[in-house]
Amino acid sequence: MWQDFFLFLGISIGFNLAMFLVAYKLQTDKITDISYSATFITSVLGMFLLRSSNDVVDFSILILILFWAIRLGTYLLIRIHTMGQDNRFDHIRNSFKSFLLFWIVQGVSVTIICIPIILSFNIADKELSIIGCIGIVIAILGFLIESVADKQKYSFKKENPDAFIQTGLWTNIRHPNYLGEILFWIGIFLLSISGFENSIVFVGIISPSWIIFLLLKFSGIPPLEKKWAEKYKENNQFQVYYQKSYKLIPGIY
Repeated sequence: MWQDFFLFLGISIGFNLAMFLVAYKLQTDKITDISYSATFITSVLGMFLLRSSNDVVDFSILILILFWAIRLGTYLLIRIHTMGQDNRFDHIRNSFKSFLLFWIVQGVSVTIICIPIILSFNIADKELSIIGCIGIVIAILGFLIESVADKQKYSFKKENPDAFIQTGLWTNIRHPNYLGEILFWIGIFLLSISGFENSIVFVGIISPSWIIFLLLKFSGIPPLEKKWAEKYKENNQFQVYYQKSYKLIPGIY
């Protein structure tokens, strides 16, 4: 297991270092914005070819990851072409050390998220269990929610660049795209444990836990909520929306 973990880590960080050199040299955000999904495609596909026994569980994982990553990468590529540059990288883009650290952290983060996938690829001839089937349904549901939410926000922002969206999936949830992301990785985890032994399950659960931590406490919701609070602090309509809406789950959170 540990050999394959470090192999995956090497692929992930190596790919990110290659992309870093290009992005830093050209000082472009176009590569940076799509690098997250591209890392998943490269690393998961590489490990599938190197380690998987090509059973139905691993093949299902691969297909779901590829669909998710290609959709996300395409969306981000279209978005960055419209925006021109991503202001999230303004404070690190010109700094070699800070920018390099971003790419290394991204490579490590992708590896942590993929821990149950790495484990699954190491177990030969697995059968798709009921839990695995539930995982596929949850992953597809998360994929659809994230896709629709991104499409709704992109279309809205094209017409209303300075306004906030409160229609569609965004009516009662301020971050439906992140809800979809979390559901997708919970689904992938459940699918992956089809071939797990009981003691290994607790290692694989690091993946959805890490995604939830990143989105709820670090790089997802907190900076956006802070940005909105400043941008719309005198917007009464936003204040009403903020008070009546939920971060992720209506009636709960």
